Amino acid sequence: MSNGRTEQQLKRERQSERAERFWSAFRFTENGKPKSSLIVYTFSLSLVYAAVYFLFYEGAIRLLTGLTASLPAWAGNAFIALTASAAGAAVCCLPHRFFRDKRLVLGGHLWLCLYALAVLVTMLILLGFSEAFASFLTFFAWFLLPPTALGTVLAVLLFSHNKENAIPVKEPEPEWKKYTERR
Repeated sequence: MSNGRTEQQLKRERQSERAERFWSAFRFTENGKPKSSLIVYTFSLSLVYAAVYFLFYEGAIRLLTGLTASLPAWAGNAFIALTASAAGAAVCCLPHRFFRDKRLVLGGHLWLCLYALAVLVTMLILLGFSEAFASFLTFFAWFLLPPTALGTVLAVLLFSHNKENAIPVKEPEPEWKKYTERR
């Protein structure tokens, strides 16, 4: 029994160590700045993106259900899902043009991919390979996969396009460096 306890204690210590490393990225330094501003900003942006996609789905369902009533169910659902996803991706990728750091929009969408993957794995663990999981996959395919995939693909394209067109800017050497590093 004592071996079981020590193994459990070691496991708990490893888990708390991992959690500490993860959450330390969100803490502030002595100067009041976040340790990893990119992680904090993209995480916050991903929450905003999730809300935007939700609102676009809600609006598309309310506005387009009457128009798609005459279509087969799968066609109406596909039209609503693609319309909401395209509109949401356009709105969520729009800030890419205005952000100085071009990694933010892509990072926010990568967080959304992580959330979708976490939801999928969690539901697989909870439901197993059952009929309920098959029903969940239908929900996943209509509501989570289209906006996540479309938004991420658009963000990757914007990021790669911006990366190709970026002109490397050489920052001027600080005055003090001329005197400390002699050649």
